[in-house]
Amino acid sequence: MLYAGIVIPGVVGNGIVITIVRKTPSMHTTTNYLLLNLAVADLLTLLLCPGLYDFALTKVRLEGFSGDLVCKLFAGNAVVSITINAAVLTVCTISVERYLALLRPFQSNLRISEDKVKYVIAALWFLAFLSCIPDIQANTFDTTSSKYPCKRPWSLDEYFLHKPFIVFTCVGFGIISSLILFICHFEIVRGLYFAKTIFSESTITEAERRAKKQLARLLIWLALVFAVCSLPFSLYFIFLISADFRTVQKNYETLFSLHRLSRLLLFSNSFLNPILYALQSSNFRDGFNLIFNLRLFGCNPCAKGRNSVRIASSTGFTQAEVAENYVLKTNGDIIAGAETND
Repeated sequence: MLYAGIVIPGVVGNGIVITIVRKTPSMHTTTNYLLLNLAVADLLTLLLCPGLYDFALTKVRLEGFSGDLVCKLFAGNAVVSITINAAVLTVCTISVERYLALLRPFQSNLRISEDKVKYVIAALWFLAFLSCIPDIQANTFDTTSSKYPCKRPWSLDEYFLHKPFIVFTCVGFGIISSLILFICHFEIVRGLYFAKTIFSESTITEAERRAKKQLARLLIWLALVFAVCSLPFSLYFIFLISADFRTVQKNYETLFSLHRLSRLLLFSNSFLNPILYALQSSNFRDGFNLIFNLRLFGCNPCAKGRNSVRIASSTGFTQAEVAENYVLKTNGDIIAGAETND
């Protein structure tokens, strides 16, 4: 029931994000394509979440190739590990893009153009796939176990057989990714409020000041939620790797409960991402209202007045629009906006 509570609304939320970006031409920008990729990764993560199938597979007889296939796709962590790692890499890419847009606006060669974003997304998925090859190989049908039909590296019964892979994943996709996120967001907040390298307080308007505060709050929440959802799972397995095996067996029930809790938090991140990254944006809300009206009433609410819908020139992060556009104009081009490279 707990997994159903995050999977159902998470699938709906990520599906809405995907639909809005695909159906709204003005939102075909670099940042929104990255958001679209994040939503696809999160959608697949929720649909393939092993927690949805645990209760059923304990009573199902599997064998041979079909058993291995079910274990890799649904019951194990093989495919869902790829989608989770792809989402983590996408989140880091968005954070670095935001950092470069605000703090390195004139180094446009470091940023991702709209023409290259599809290659970046393909590279993210390829890296995610490479990082999970040991997981794919290890998730197989288990003919000897009476408790669960699949071998799973990310479990209390198998973790000690895959220590190098688990350490690599926890450090690379858990701790280092969190550090990248915190550093990028810390530097942006520092530039906004302390170093004043992004804004000059004497020249900004009240609307821009409000946008700055909203941006800072969003960045803090993004970093906190990502850490709260992702770090416990990584720290849990790092503890298991460093702990004595006899200690783990002695406290098996307690550690099993902590394992399920940390896994639930990890999948909750895929439910929260569309809220934090997209659905909180007025541009996405306007995009949803536009599509809803077109589907329901067959009319375009923009026809009577284009100013009534604030979709154009969106990066998907309303909080940052005024701030970025204010400081990153150069030769008529908005480096962080949707009109040119973003």
